[in-house]
Amino acid sequence: MCPTDPASTAQHPRARTRTRAPNRALRALLEETEWTQAAFAHAITRLGAEVGLHLRYDRTSVAHWLRGSRPEPRVQHLIAEALSRRLGRPVAVADLGMRGAQGARGGRLGAGTRARRGESADEGGEEGADGSGEADGSGGADASGQGAAGPGHPADRLTALTAPVVPPPRADSPPPAPYRLRLLAEPPGPDAPPRDGGSGVATATFGAGCARGGTRRSDPGEVASVHEHARFFAQQADRHGGGHIRTSLAAYLSGLVRTLRTGEDGAHQRGMLAGAARLSFLLARVYADERRHGLAQRAFLVAGELAAEGEDPEGVALARRALSSQAHQLGHARESVALAEAACEAAPADADPSTRSFLYAGLAVAKAGQGEREQAMDALRRAEHQLARAPADLTTGPGIPGGESVGSYQDAALLYQSSHVRTALGDRSGAIRDLRSSLRSRPAGERRSRALCQAELAELLLSCGRLEEACASWKVFLEDCAQVRSGRALEARSRMPGLLRPYARERCVQTLLAQTNPLAGDRRFG
Repeated sequence: MCPTDPASTAQHPRARTRTRAPNRALRALLEETEWTQAAFAHAITRLGAEVGLHLRYDRTSVAHWLRGSRPEPRVQHLIAEALSRRLGRPVAVADLGMRGAQGARGGRLGAGTRARRGESADEGGEEGADGSGEADGSGGADASGQGAAGPGHPADRLTALTAPVVPPPRADSPPPAPYRLRLLAEPPGPDAPPRDGGSGVATATFGAGCARGGTRRSDPGEVASVHEHARFFAQQADRHGGGHIRTSLAAYLSGLVRTLRTGEDGAHQRGMLAGAARLSFLLARVYADERRHGLAQRAFLVAGELAAEGEDPEGVALARRALSSQAHQLGHARESVALAEAACEAAPADADPSTRSFLYAGLAVAKAGQGEREQAMDALRRAEHQLARAPADLTTGPGIPGGESVGSYQDAALLYQSSHVRTALGDRSGAIRDLRSSLRSRPAGERRSRALCQAELAELLLSCGRLEEACASWKVFLEDCAQVRSGRALEARSRMPGLLRPYARERCVQTLLAQTNPLAGDRRFG
């Protein structure tokens, strides 16, 4: 027998098996959590759902990561957040043992970049969000684009939140960012110590005393223009949905940054900062509506920082209230209550009754979410009392010239919040009554708000066995939904077929199902 010819058995370079080092850092963290691999995968899937990202990971995915494969950057941020929550301390992406991964140190996939088809994560490629082995090109950089130390002025964080949204071709694809409980560890306020977001996101506390260049002086016309723009954007969001204004709102905010950084300190500059805080608040509302909760959280935080810089305690209170509502929506009851209480405490003594009603309503919803019935109903009564004291021109919101863009409250809005309180406390009949009253009070032009109200009413009616009434509400919802661009409205629309499937033989249901085709390709993430 002739000796084997080495040349004849040499593997082609592309056929060689790539060797990977086991990820000991991730294994140590997982052992510290005392999670099983299946429980770890479930926690990451649940975090993805918070930001509208549909993940399909299981214990085998975790096993691949432990052997050295790497998920795509945005999933690495979710892994770090899941571990941070479980361990009660910040865990950064750099601690995961995935430093070789693109994006692990702040890199990002470029627009349109995808993992090569057929290259699995076990071969060193980036796993897709659905475990398919293909990334979606959405980018892995965090929303701030800054290191852990962060920039010194909230305007820098405003730039980071708006810059990726404005220029084409990414105008409709904001970068991903996970929702982080650690950012809510202490209710942000002017006297709070600096906090580390634990994720490469700079979250300087509200009122940190940032330096400005002082090279130009703002004038009253500029201040008035900023506040008028805030009223306009708020009105458009209520009428047509945030999808219509996101890019233009982000562009306007981006253009304000230089003025915010270089304006001379004084009353007019503080007015500019307060106006920018309202605009950042509205951008956060748009992101939250699209279930981009990581970006929304950061924009609400920036709104609070800008308000504190502008010596606007009412703006700080409104930002805290918004963070509380977001935490409640995502199921974080304890954080929601703490922020709602902090919002009420931050309100200035001269805050108008409409704003106080808005804050108390947020507290009522948060308390109800934690099952504190008496406290929730007490806060709701306070909200009703304050709104009854407000002059009529302060309860009509941004649609009236001179009306406030954020914090002005209407009877319809308070009734909507009251329905949430009653739903959380198990009073579905009361919630239905409040939603119907809210719809009667709400202006016909506020199509997005009316659509969401009709969808919630329909689901409540169905849960009470009132099928025909539910179908009637859904019919109106579909008419309004067709005229708005709202992530929450699309999400409500996508739930309809599943909720109605058990009643598919009913004529009213068949009519509705014929109008609701599956929304293919509607994937959103924070």
